[in-house]
Amino acid sequence: MARLYDCYPGQVVPGVIGGDKSWQEYPHFYKVYVPGVGSPFEQVGDKNDSSLGAAAAKYGHERIAWGLMQALNNIHRYFLGAELFPKARILEISRKLVLTGWHLKKERWLSQREIEQGQQSSYDVLRGALGELHKALPPFMYPQGGEPANKAKGKVGRIHVSVFGFSRGATKARSFLNWLRKLCQLDAELLGGASEFTLAGFPVVFDFLGLFDTVASVGLASSSLLFDGHAAWADAEVSLRVPPGVKCVHLVAGHEIRRSFPLDSIQVGGSLGSGCEEIMFPGVHSDVGGGYLPKEQGRGVDQKGADMLSRLPLGVMYRKARLAGVPLKAEKLDPAIQYRMEADPQVIEHFNAYLKTLPAEPGEFKNQLMAMYLPYLAWRLSWADCKTRDSLRARIDNLAGISTADMNDLLGGNLKFIEHLGYYRRWANEEMVRVGRDQMRRYNPPTLDGDMLRNWAMLKKELPCLHDNQKPYALPEAASKLFQYLVHDSYAWFRLTGKEESEMLTYLERKSQVPADSLSKTEQEWVARYKETKAAGRAEVPESTTDGQEWFFVGGGYLHLRRVYAGADDVRLAKNAPQGEDSTVAA
Repeated sequence: MARLYDCYPGQVVPGVIGGDKSWQEYPHFYKVYVPGVGSPFEQVGDKNDSSLGAAAAKYGHERIAWGLMQALNNIHRYFLGAELFPKARILEISRKLVLTGWHLKKERWLSQREIEQGQQSSYDVLRGALGELHKALPPFMYPQGGEPANKAKGKVGRIHVSVFGFSRGATKARSFLNWLRKLCQLDAELLGGASEFTLAGFPVVFDFLGLFDTVASVGLASSSLLFDGHAAWADAEVSLRVPPGVKCVHLVAGHEIRRSFPLDSIQVGGSLGSGCEEIMFPGVHSDVGGGYLPKEQGRGVDQKGADMLSRLPLGVMYRKARLAGVPLKAEKLDPAIQYRMEADPQVIEHFNAYLKTLPAEPGEFKNQLMAMYLPYLAWRLSWADCKTRDSLRARIDNLAGISTADMNDLLGGNLKFIEHLGYYRRWANEEMVRVGRDQMRRYNPPTLDGDMLRNWAMLKKELPCLHDNQKPYALPEAASKLFQYLVHDSYAWFRLTGKEESEMLTYLERKSQVPADSLSKTEQEWVARYKETKAAGRAEVPESTTDGQEWFFVGGGYLHLRRVYAGADDVRLAKNAPQGEDSTVAA
C-alpha cells in the first residue's frame, strides 16, 4: 500500500507520515494515507497501547470516520488553504457516528424517545458536517443554474476518487467507500443537484477500488468457532459489498489457510459484479499484499526486495489502476525509491512457469483454490519427515543463514503438520479404536470444527498421496521451486499464544541487565547467546520450537482450504459439501 501511495501525486495530510511531502506540481490532487489497525495513529487517538488493534481491529471505526472528514477537509483546503475539521472536531463527529450496515441502509435507528432527547442518526451527523462545508464555500460553489462567484481556483468539473486497501485495510476501504457514497448522496439531496453523488455540489466520480486480500476479523475473529469477524463496520451483507458501477480489482492469496484470516471475496453468492475482477495469486496473505522483509524464512535475498513474490501483485494492481484512470506516477518518483516497484526477472520466470502448471480453465473459485493449494500440500509432504532444524536445512537449501526465530517458526510449523497428518491418516485409513470393553468405532480426530472432515473428504479423493504411500503425486518442478523460494509459511509464524520475536528480544534485553546469579541456568545460556549475537550486529532469540499456532481443535492447521465468504456470513465459496453432495457455493 505504501508503494502505491508513494506513486500517487498530490497534497498530503500533514502529520500522518513523518517526512511525507506534497507534490507541488499537482496542487489539485490530494492523497490520504490511513495507517492500519494495530499501528499507532495519533490523529484518531490510537496509541497502539493494547493488542486489540491487531487482534480485533480496534480504532477501525475512528479511521473510517477520519477518512470521511478528510474528504471534506481536502475540498476546503483546495479552495481556502486550511482544514475545516481539526482533530478534536473529527473525534467528536466520530463518537456520534454508528457505521454499521444497518445504519448505512436506514436513516432512523433511533427510538422516539432518543429523537426527542436530541440524539442524531448517522445521516444527521453527516448532514451537519456537510452543512459546515457548504457554509464555508459559497463563493466557489455553483448556484442553481449559475456560475461560481469566485473562479480564482478555476471551475471544478468533477471530483475523482480512488480507494485502495490491504487486509483489514481492504475491509476498511470497502466500508469507507460505501459510507463515502452515502455522504455524497446526502450532499446531492441537500443541494438538489442533478448528479447522484456530489460534495459541495461538485459531481463525484468513483474511479477505482483496489483491494489486496480482504480480511475482516473485526471484533472476535473466526479463529474461534462461534464468530466470523464481521462485527461493527465490517458486516458482509452491506458494508463490504462493492457498490454497483465501481471498477474493482481484488487480488487474493491462494495459499493462505489461517482461520484468523478468512477471505471476504467481492463475489456475492458466486457472481462478480459488472466491472469487478478477482484474481488469485500464489502465496499467502502478505505474499500478495506485502509486508515480509528480505530473507524472512529464506525467501528473497535482494536487500531491496526485488525478488519478493509480492512485487508481482503490486505491478498488476498498478497497471490495472492506471488503465482505470488512476493517475499513479511511478515514473516521476525519485530514483532512490523507484526500485520499490521493481521485480526481479527470475521471480517473473518462476511465476510464469508455475502458471503453466495450473488448469487452463480454472473454473469456479473453489476449483481455483484446490488447483493452487493441493500441490502445496504435496510439496510439504515431500519433507514431512524433517523433525529437526538440521534436517530442514539439509532438505531446503535456502534456509541456510536464516534467523533463529524464523527457524523456530518453520520447525514448529512442520511439527504441527506432521502431528495433524497423523490424525488425518488415522481417519483416512478408517482406523478403528476401542471405546469400551467390546465396542469399536471409527477414529475421529480431536477437533470441534465441522468443516475439517468435509475438507478431509475432499483431500482423500483429490490428494490420495497424503494417506497412501503407494499413490505418489507428480509435483511439477516449477511448483516446487515457487513454494520453496517464494511462498512464505504464514501458519508457522502466526501464534495465538507465546512471545513474538520482538517481545522475546525485549525480555532478553531486560534479563541481560540483571546479575547473572539471579537467572536460571537456561536464562543464563539465552542471555549469553543474545549478547553474542547482538554484538555481531543481529540479536537472536534462543533456539526453540515455536508453539501456540492456531489450534487444531478449532480448525487450525494446514489440512484444509481457506474459508471464503461471499457477501454474507452463511455463504462460503470454498465450503466443501458433505460426501454425496455436489456444492461449490454452500450456505
